Amino acid sequence: MSNPYTLVFGQPPIENIERTAQAERIISEFCQDRPSNYINLITGIRGCGKTVFITEIAERLKTKKEWIVINLNPQRDLLTSFAAKLESNSALRRIFKEAEINLQAFGIGAGIKSGYPINDIEEALTQMLQRISKHGKRVLVTIDEASNTKDMRIFASSYQIFIRERLPVFLLMTGLFKNIDRLRNADGMTFLERAPRTILSPLDTDAITYKYKETLGIAEDKAIRLAEATKGYSFAFQTIGYFTWENPNDPEKAENDAKDYLIEFAYNKIWSELSAKDREVVCAIAKVPSGEILHIRKLLDYSSNQFNPYRDRLIKAGVIIGRESGQVEFALPWFDEFSLKHT
Repeated sequence: MSNPYTLVFGQPPIENIERTAQAERIISEFCQDRPSNYINLITGIRGCGKTVFITEIAERLKTKKEWIVINLNPQRDLLTSFAAKLESNSALRRIFKEAEINLQAFGIGAGIKSGYPINDIEEALTQMLQRISKHGKRVLVTIDEASNTKDMRIFASSYQIFIRERLPVFLLMTGLFKNIDRLRNADGMTFLERAPRTILSPLDTDAITYKYKETLGIAEDKAIRLAEATKGYSFAFQTIGYFTWENPNDPEKAENDAKDYLIEFAYNKIWSELSAKDREVVCAIAKVPSGEILHIRKLLDYSSNQFNPYRDRLIKAGVIIGRESGQVEFALPWFDEFSLKHT
């Protein structure tokens, strides 16, 4: 049997733990007769499973006959790509042909020569979505790793018009917190400020324990230790599982290999995206094992008003977890060790 764990970002793993409650909430909202929400923004730190999460939702909606799923590349002309993918869908092509929607001005649907050529891509999509609505279908658009680009802002502005016209198009976007936040705060993106956001929760450690016992063939106490070591971080779940599989008789090597891999392919990038002040705060947190905010502030010589914005930003970014008891802790395994080496 080959290794059931994967080290490839975004690839649906063989061994996966679904975030069932969060996924069910989004699917339930989108499938209502009169949906209260048409959009959801998925945020979380690198490696937390955003791509796998929206893929799970997309795959589940694909099984429903009324749903059409369109995955868009944020690095391309999103509106034209959207029209092209709708037109190329075998379930929709006949609908557009019967409606004589001529998209030749965009190099789309060369077989449709009747009908007045449409020269505005937003109008073309409006007509396409209107026909889709008349046939009782809904469209889910997924955009992975969205950021504040010109194409993304144009698409979001057009999408707002589609929603105002009650067209059946739903949107799932993933992105790092800072990228989604910049897009939400861009000029003309007011509607995104009100859009629901889902911050991915850590994986359930009981579920991780079960998976490790089942796939690695290890005792429960060892599976519990490995599961707790992941801190529910999705990439760590895969990484620790992968190297434990590869080194079943050498747990120390497995742990060191997992640490090295997390550092090289996740933590170095996460660290580079933190501001100098954020890094200073992270290092102070690492120096206070108890995580007590009062001690961290004393170390930094920060007042509450000075410290709180950094704490809140690091929580939203997925680097730390805040506790009601006036404490914080790292959300990522061994990130305290990693940050102290970078002081």
